Amino acid sequence: MDSIVHLAGENVATGSGPLGFLGIQAWSEEKKIAIMQSRLVPTRALAQAVASTSKPQLFLVASGIGVYGDNFIGDEREAVDETADISGSNGFLADVSRQWEAASENAKVGKNRVVNMRFGVVLSKKGGALGKLFPVFYLGGGGNVGSGKQNFSYISARDLARAIVFTLETPSLQGPVNFSAPNPCTNSEFTKALGKAMGRPTILPFPAFAVSLLFGEMGEEMLLGGVKALPGKLSQSGFEFQHPTIADALKSALEEDI
Repeated sequence: MDSIVHLAGENVATGSGPLGFLGIQAWSEEKKIAIMQSRLVPTRALAQAVASTSKPQLFLVASGIGVYGDNFIGDEREAVDETADISGSNGFLADVSRQWEAASENAKVGKNRVVNMRFGVVLSKKGGALGKLFPVFYLGGGGNVGSGKQNFSYISARDLARAIVFTLETPSLQGPVNFSAPNPCTNSEFTKALGKAMGRPTILPFPAFAVSLLFGEMGEEMLLGGVKALPGKLSQSGFEFQHPTIADALKSALEEDI
């Protein structure tokens, strides 16, 4: 074995009960423990295994741009890349990602190469955020969430797959790497772009109080909060995005079978 790509972890946007697939009240204490432990335990075990091998290994471990915190609203904060200090970033997802990345530390010995892949929101109508929003927008129920000013860092499923392969083949990439498109947008811009791509109106806002009531802490971080991340290392290493804008990424998500 030369390389391991470790993506496993409890889904952060699902809950229990008949509406669990929507993420309703997803973050009970039990859910938060499952989210954290499903990442830390396997990552620590794999890191130890990688550290014990005699042959140099490449260990790619999933993480998230949530590590930068969820308070990127409008132009109040500048975009961040991998050089940003994450020690004091706020929110449960920031804590999850910090500990997740720390769990891979034991693998960083000898000639091993470890990459912490900080994923933006992956756009595919087969699942994730867009998979849930697609039927809502299709029925004409789309609209801004909260103020619409929260920043949204995304990547098309196609570019994510290409970026993982690129990382496997690029020895200079190591440590934290942002896997997000170079042109983050706001929730309002995302809503407008998705409505245009689907030919549907986007006139039904989802007010902040309703988000908090239905989705609890998960909604406040993932829907009302925002992250504005840039793919500094990928861009500097020569990776070229096929879908650099939200319009491009949504077109890929709606038209490609990925």
